[in-house]
Amino acid sequence: MRIRRIISTTFIAAYLGCLCFGILAHVMKVGLSGRTLTYFVVWDMFCGWEAYDNRTHILAEDVNGQYYDVTPPWGEFNPFGHVPRVHYDVCNNLVPKHINHVLSHTSHPEIDRVYVVQEIWPKQFNIPDHLWNQYYEEPRDRMSYYNLRAVCLPNGALLNSYPDWFVAQTLSSVADNPRLQLAAKRAQPYYNTFVNPSRAAAASSPAFQDAGPSGAFTMDQLSTN
Repeated sequence: MRIRRIISTTFIAAYLGCLCFGILAHVMKVGLSGRTLTYFVVWDMFCGWEAYDNRTHILAEDVNGQYYDVTPPWGEFNPFGHVPRVHYDVCNNLVPKHINHVLSHTSHPEIDRVYVVQEIWPKQFNIPDHLWNQYYEEPRDRMSYYNLRAVCLPNGALLNSYPDWFVAQTLSSVADNPRLQLAAKRAQPYYNTFVNPSRAAAASSPAFQDAGPSGAFTMDQLSTN
């Protein structure tokens, strides 16, 4: 009985420890990606269920202005089905390693920049033709959206990073809507870890409310950061 009690106590302690590690990892934004084991302890339920399909295109530009498709000439690794592994990395966490691995093991002219482009299209266009004709009356005219995600050096080092297509659409909808711009200038931050009592007291005055809180982010600040 004593051995069973020790085993049960150890299992419960290890289980609760893993749960606490997952919660702390999300709070501190540490270890959320990059290792397979972290998937079992982080809060990542039903990730990737979107209405759009995603592909990652990597283009290298040499010093003469010529462009090359950065794909391994020895063949892609397809872990599930026919889609190469690089397309599963929607957050581009491993793209710098992929660029460095391919360019360092191939012969090519001197590379100046490497561009990472995201391709997005609705998943409904992935169904077979007979199902499309059965459920849709309009012709099958697939349209892809291309969005620049990153600019890298030949060794994979990141130079510039840009938001993905979904975030870019959200920012564009706010930037093109005067009413949302005005609301963003006057809104208080939803979560603020720094509390200044004197500023909070001044924010209650009508003159301060008309001018907008100094602690809120404006559209000009968002566009420059």
